[in-house]
Order: sequence, then C-alpha cells, then structure tokens
Amino acid sequence: VWLTGLDLIFKATCPHTNCAIMASTLEQAERGIAYPPAADLPVVKGIPVRAGPGVIGARVSHLQPPPVAVPATLLDMDEQTVLNYQMAVWCFAFLDMVSTVLNIVAVYASGLQWNPWQLLFLLLLVGPICGLIGSGHLNRSLVAVFVISCLVKAVIQVSYALYTFYLWTILFAFLQCWITKIAATFWWVLGNLTKERRRQVLEVKNYDVQRVYW
Repeated sequence: VWLTGLDLIFKATCPHTNCAIMASTLEQAERGIAYPPAADLPVVKGIPVRAGPGVIGARVSHLQPPPVAVPATLLDMDEQTVLNYQMAVWCFAFLDMVSTVLNIVAVYASGLQWNPWQLLFLLLLVGPICGLIGSGHLNRSLVAVFVISCLVKAVIQVSYALYTFYLWTILFAFLQCWITKIAATFWWVLGNLTKERRRQVLEVKNYDVQRVYW
C-alpha cells in the first residue's frame, strides 16, 4: 500500500514520462518482478570512429623525431686562409691566361713575322695554367710555378713603367704586383698544411668562404 501510494504521488508530481517509467521499474524491482526482456529494451548502437595517427591524448609534436645535431666543421686559421684565397688565385690565373693570349694575338696582328723562336711565347701560358690547376687541387708545386710567372711579369711591368713613366703602365705594374702578392700568400699558407690536411680542406662543403682579394 505504501509503495502504491508512493507510485501515485511520484507519477502525479513528475511531468515527464521517463520519470513515470523509472518509478514503475523501481516498484517492480521491490516486488521481485523480473525486468522486461532485452528485446523490448532500446538498443544503443555505437558509431565507429577512424583513429588518426599517433597516440590519443598525446601532442603531435612529441611524436616527431628529435632534431639531429650536425657537427660544425672546425678549421684553423691556415685552413681558413687557404679557402679564402683559393678562388681569388683561380680567378687571377684565369685572367692572366686570357690576357696573355690576347697579348700574343695583338703582337701578331701588328705585323710581326713568324719565327720558330716565337714559340717561346707559349711558355708564358705555363704559369697561368699551373695556377688554375694548382689552386683547384691545392697543389703547392704548381702554385709555385704560377708565383714565379707572376714575379717575372711584375719585374717586367715595373721596369717598363719606370722607363716610360706613363699612367697606364704604372697602373698595370701595380696590378701585377698585387696579383703576385695574392699568389705568394696562397703559396706560403699552403706550405703550413700537410697533404692530408689539404685533402680534408678540399672535402669541406659547409664552410662559408670569405673571398679575399688583397
């Protein structure tokens, strides 16, 4: 009687049908009446969700591999000087070779008669060619040939400038002495490096070369 009265009071005061159903179910449980079969109960169906990459609850940044530290290339002062002067010597050797060829062509264009002894002019090309190869492979012997060639040309240019005392000859003499100084510095610093260290310098790829022209 008490439960029946409680049920009536609960049904009267609850505005929703779900509340009445819950009260009826509670009353049946108190009386020992079994619940309705599972077929009569509503079936809740889940919706499958595709899992994304990674672990649920973890940030993506944590899944990324840690940055790999690349060791910096450590060079001493002599190795840095060699790399800084290498391109300058190569450029000057190339310009020296071009200017030598143009001078030989100009001499023959001026009406000079052919003479077998004039083949000695080709010796003037030996120095620039050795400078190109020597600077590219850090070969000190070939660079020495280029330095001697520059020194001979510097003596000739200075002597001619003092003899004529023209502005252009003085400028050319100054330019040739400048090139000789660059080549001689490169040759001197190469002497401070062993062949093994020169090979290691040639293999350096991540060094920011500071080209030097003085």
